[in-house]
Amino acid sequence: MFFFSNAFLSFKRAMGVFMVWVLSLGYSLGFSTDFQGVYYDRSSVVAYSFYDSTRKVGINEYLEKTADYDIYLARNETEACQIVLRSKFNSTSRKYSVEFTDFTNENGDVLESTVYEEQYITCVSNKNYGTYPDALVPFLSGKQYTLSSQINWPFYIQARADETTPAGKYAAQVVVKSLHDDKVQLVADVTATVWDFALPETPAMDTAFGLGRGNIVKAHHAADDPERAQALYEQYYEFMLDHKISPYTLPVDILSDEADAYMSDPRVKSFIIPYPGDDVLLQEYYQKVQSNPEWAKKGYFYPIDEPWNLTDYARYTAITDRLDRLCPGYNMVTPFTGVSFKENGTTYYGAYLQAKSNIVCPISSNFSNKDFLMQMDERRADGSKIWWYICCAPNPKTKYANIFTQSEGIEGRLLMWQQKKLNVTGLLYWDTTYWNDVTSPWASAWTTPWTGNDTFGDGSLLYPGQDGPVASLRLEYVSDGIEDFEYLTIAERLFGSEYVAKKIAEVTNTLEDYTRNDSVLANVRVAVGNDIAAALSE
Repeated sequence: MFFFSNAFLSFKRAMGVFMVWVLSLGYSLGFSTDFQGVYYDRSSVVAYSFYDSTRKVGINEYLEKTADYDIYLARNETEACQIVLRSKFNSTSRKYSVEFTDFTNENGDVLESTVYEEQYITCVSNKNYGTYPDALVPFLSGKQYTLSSQINWPFYIQARADETTPAGKYAAQVVVKSLHDDKVQLVADVTATVWDFALPETPAMDTAFGLGRGNIVKAHHAADDPERAQALYEQYYEFMLDHKISPYTLPVDILSDEADAYMSDPRVKSFIIPYPGDDVLLQEYYQKVQSNPEWAKKGYFYPIDEPWNLTDYARYTAITDRLDRLCPGYNMVTPFTGVSFKENGTTYYGAYLQAKSNIVCPISSNFSNKDFLMQMDERRADGSKIWWYICCAPNPKTKYANIFTQSEGIEGRLLMWQQKKLNVTGLLYWDTTYWNDVTSPWASAWTTPWTGNDTFGDGSLLYPGQDGPVASLRLEYVSDGIEDFEYLTIAERLFGSEYVAKKIAEVTNTLEDYTRNDSVLANVRVAVGNDIAAALSE
């Protein structure tokens, strides 16, 4: 299978630019050109297009011609699309209002929805890589906009259905008016179809993402206010759970009574058990977690990261010997990079050196190695879980999917389709709030300069807002991918593994060969959702 190359898509988008220029010329000459049937008169100066949620639209890119959009989602799911606005002509004096109506059905039921403005973030190191839409700032009704023919203004329209939301179609509109004369410039239609089935409250897929308490406290200037610092961390933690992602560390001490509710929360798939130097305290932590079978499945140790050589593995062995003695039956994860390493003429394999880590967690690119796939089969056979992780690697120069600020948006969502294909059940990511090496993540996406001059957004999937966390597009892609994993898991139960393999093959062949066409992924997802809905209605 061969998927479209970036060069082909660039050509396709260039042709789109030409067609938009032709249409613009028609307007300038007074031709009666109807813009896909959307309401406005010939004097309208506002242009727009809808896009799939994963499409990152450049700030100066010419718009495509998608006049309306239908979002599809199950109950207990969040799904989105984008609308991008710009003026047909330059004007520094005209102000516009943008309003989004509620999604309502024919019975007057309202589907929960939220709209965000997409803020462009700069990707500059020793080289200017451009700006990309990433931060999702809550939309404020009544705000005035000055639209330009040179600058795009993207909005992220997110619909959300809970377990009680009636199935069916809901309709909303985007209305743009010029404020100097209160004239409607356009009314664009967007609908949402809610399928008659629900995603489970507990995700099928495991997640373990870093969430830095210190970075949060520093960014919000709460170091001298312990109560506010605690409230902020709890807010960020809940925000991640709302995106179906389990952070590493619980908001409270595991030994406290307050921890019980967190460990029992069905949305929490995993949490780190602290690894203190004191043997008695270590046993207290472990015994508390082991006291409840549900907690015991979720809790894991993570005392060492990315061992590189035999010296590191000597430390690893000392740790596991201690855990064997004090915490029998423990769960442990130890992320590792390469398939193997050599010392003194001998080749060593991490998958085998980590026999005591029953959550096997290699870097994603390792799964392109056939011998490594066999090693993973062996580890599955011994009862281990198989996770994977991404970070500054695989780096942007490779073809592997990742979630850098400048990466194509589809990569962050399609990653979970690849994960399902490989029978990998969990995703680990080292941090979501690593803002140490930038003055502000709002001003620069070069969050980890020590990992390379092009690893923009590494370790930073959140932004510090005025009152709490602000999501990135990349966080939404991951969250949507987790929900896609859920679709594929449900479909596997209903239709079998061959059905799922065929659907996955429509979007990805190998880890380096996958579609870059956002609509292809969106359409395959809708097809799977339609099949599930039809099967469950019988």
